[in-house]
This record gives sequence, C-alpha cells and structure tokens, in this order.
Amino acid sequence: MKVTINKAITVIFIVLFLGGCATSRGIVSLQVPESNMQVQSNGKSIFIRTVSDTRIFQENPKSPDTPSLGFGGANNASKELKKRAIARKRNGFGKALGDILLEENQTVESVIKDSLEKSLYEAGYMIIRNKEKIKHTTIIIDASIDKFWSWMKPGFWAITLSSEIDVKLTITNPKEKRKQIYVKSEGHYQMASGGNWLEVMNKSVEQFSNKTKEYLSEI
Repeated sequence: MKVTINKAITVIFIVLFLGGCATSRGIVSLQVPESNMQVQSNGKSIFIRTVSDTRIFQENPKSPDTPSLGFGGANNASKELKKRAIARKRNGFGKALGDILLEENQTVESVIKDSLEKSLYEAGYMIIRNKEKIKHTTIIIDASIDKFWSWMKPGFWAITLSSEIDVKLTITNPKEKRKQIYVKSEGHYQMASGGNWLEVMNKSVEQFSNKTKEYLSEI
C-alpha cells in the first residue's frame, strides 16, 4: 500500500510541476555548431537563394504536432513571432497552454540556413554569399520549411518529447531537382525541462544537417 501511495504522490508531483512550467512562454537558443572537419573541395560553388518558413499554424489543432500558439493564439500573432515559434507546451493531461520561442535574434529560417551552410561546407562546396559572384556553373538552392516543430505527449510514468523537421530543397543546376529532407527525434523524460526540450530539438537539427549533407554529397 505504501508503494502505491508513493507512486501516486510522484505522479501528482510531476503533473503539478509540468502544469506550472506549461503555462509560461519559454525562450531558447538553437545553435548549429561550427564544423571542425577538414574537407576537400568538390570544385563546385553553391548559392542559398532563399530559406522560407511555409509552416501553417492552426487554432486549437486536434494533433499536438500541428503548430499552434498560446497567449492570444496564432491568428493574433505576427509573422515575426511565428517564425520564432518552435513548440507548444502542455500540462500533464495534454492540454496545450504555453509555448516555446527562439530567442529574438533567431528564427527557424536562420537555424535551417546555418544548418544548410554547415552541410554544404562538409560536402565540399564553396558557398557563395554575394549574388554578384554567382557564375553560370553555380548551383542555386531554395529551401522551404514545411515543418519545424516539437511537442509533448504525456504518459503515466514518463513523457515523450518529439521534434520534427521537414524541408523541401529545390536545387537548380541548370535543371531543377527537388528533395524532401525529413527527420524526427524523440526522447522519454520525467519532466519537460528546458534542457530536455533542447536535447530533443538539437538532436533533430543534427539529424537534418547529416541527412542534408549525405544528399548534397551526391549531386
């Protein structure tokens, strides 16, 4: 009987702890680490022309993996705020409350661009940053961010934090190629702390970078 009571108290504590955290608006920073690899040039130059956030936010979606916002909702949020939104926090019963934003000098577009540049460098490309230096042989790349979102799924003894990234790459050289880069990471935790959110988010960013590098090495 004591064991049952202790377990019940633990569950209640976790629910209350998550409920308190879930009502706030969290701010995080996702840093793509600089590459320390010594790479050999493949002799090709590439220019990242656009990186666009094309995610669609909904009000009170049925599924937690659909982007949404608290504190007035997505319909009242500015485009700039939406570009920083990366997760919706929930209490121990799964009710959506607060959310998580990137810090003010970051957006999902800047994180994906930094990740693309790292992947391109490690794949041996010379990255052109000034469009005036583009040559007729330069590869042009456009990226459309269809998904960049993390969410929580409550459980009896542990919660699951998940993070998805889905980016459509359009590559012109000179013919147009399209490639969808999709990754998903998740982890099981006792609480949705800031460090746990960052762990699963950083894991998905790293997976995206590695998968993109693998593809870009073949074009």
